[in-house]
Amino acid sequence: MPFAGFDIPKIRSLGSNLTTLGDNVGKLHSDISAVLTQAQSLLGGKPATTSPALEPLLANPFSFWPFGAGTLPGSLRGELHDMSDSITRRCNQLEKCNDLLAKGYAIDAALAFADENAPDEKKITDALSALAALDDKDFGDDGNRDDLNAVKDKLNALTPAEFDAFLAKVPAEDLRRYGDLAKKTDDSGMWWWESHDGIPVGQFRDHLSGLLKKTGPSHWAKLEAAFPGMQPGFDTTDAWLQGYNSQLNQGVQGMHYGTPADPLFATPGKVDASSISQGQFGDCWYIASLTATAQADPKFIAEGIKQNPNGTVDVRIWDKDGNQHWVTVTPDLPMDQNGNLVSAHGSKETWPAYYEKAFALMYGGDKGGSPDNHMGDKLYDRAESGDYGAIEWDFTNMAPPYVTGHDSKSLDNNLDSIKKSFESHHPVIVATGSVDPKDVPNEWKSSFVSRHVFYVKGFTPDGKIILGNPWGGGAPDVVATADQYEKYFNTPQELQVKK
Repeated sequence: MPFAGFDIPKIRSLGSNLTTLGDNVGKLHSDISAVLTQAQSLLGGKPATTSPALEPLLANPFSFWPFGAGTLPGSLRGELHDMSDSITRRCNQLEKCNDLLAKGYAIDAALAFADENAPDEKKITDALSALAALDDKDFGDDGNRDDLNAVKDKLNALTPAEFDAFLAKVPAEDLRRYGDLAKKTDDSGMWWWESHDGIPVGQFRDHLSGLLKKTGPSHWAKLEAAFPGMQPGFDTTDAWLQGYNSQLNQGVQGMHYGTPADPLFATPGKVDASSISQGQFGDCWYIASLTATAQADPKFIAEGIKQNPNGTVDVRIWDKDGNQHWVTVTPDLPMDQNGNLVSAHGSKETWPAYYEKAFALMYGGDKGGSPDNHMGDKLYDRAESGDYGAIEWDFTNMAPPYVTGHDSKSLDNNLDSIKKSFESHHPVIVATGSVDPKDVPNEWKSSFVSRHVFYVKGFTPDGKIILGNPWGGGAPDVVATADQYEKYFNTPQELQVKK
């Protein structure tokens, strides 16, 4: 049924009245200036007002010039006009949504009151037709990229209300066909230089993010079914396959997607590196990079994540070719049977989990065969992408470019080199090799583990290095002398934060 309870003609009249008021504030401004100036004269030079907003009006009737700037009441002109324009747009939006509802379209109630251009039915029907036309189309040797880009442009041009109506009407098989064709980017054919298939991965990722950002929660499942790359799977992770985390030796049962209760930030807009815990996935090399960067430049990390009005989250990340993307992800995260986060997390905050989720979607360097004690077992060691399994067990220098936008710099494996880099405000991470547990110093045994990545937290006054474990959750720091460091640690990397 149409959205009721709003007298649109009266609301439009209110908008018109605000415009009129805005047009008249110039005269009111001048009149008040004249009254204040005369009052001050009659008071023998004593202040006629103590208001900081009105003081500039004394003997200055034009203090609001140019329009929209300066002091009250003249400065209200621009604000009143903006409010009037917004009311008009919202009325147009509501009327057009009601028209579409009467024609059998479905539109989420929240979108009917958005401050945007009113929905255009022709744009919706054109997009539906464009997707349907892909069925059984013979693309020939020239490929299908032009056709798919035309569809992409039509979908990108839809407003949230239009896209909501589109999703309510589009057959699921039409969306799936479009997603399948877009993924086939193996340019081929006799005239290979003319054959352009699919949509390049980075472009399609940005396209999916744009669609998800304007999709209401009721349609997320439809998008995920059509475009599997929109949600990373976790059924190839060690925690899923083994039922426990091999380094932490903690059980993981009943893994599923659920929406956490904790907010994005414990303190709005503030990032605390000490809050991060790796969770149950084997991606210490990424979490250490994220934590080291958050410690060195918390503002950089805080600015790289934001929540959208529909509940989705945008994360800034770079791809394997150094191109920046804002990847949009749904708010649900991997949880265990008790509702605890299996993925990375913070202390009563979730921003690390969404960074990790975006990384799982974007990481393009997994070639299989990583040193996770399962070498040669294809159940574990296989090339994959777009899921949490792809980000487990890789090498120290592979994650930094996705976090910072730059390749990391290899350092000499000694404390002097690392300290110089750290004191120059660079994030630094280091790895451990294969070490017999019997050889590990007793004071490290609750934190040190083989084939793991730590981040540099600082140095003691007597020159020892302090290494943080990305496990978080109270895992003790490792404090090492120069000799201990060189015996147990290797491949230090200096991260280059993109400015």
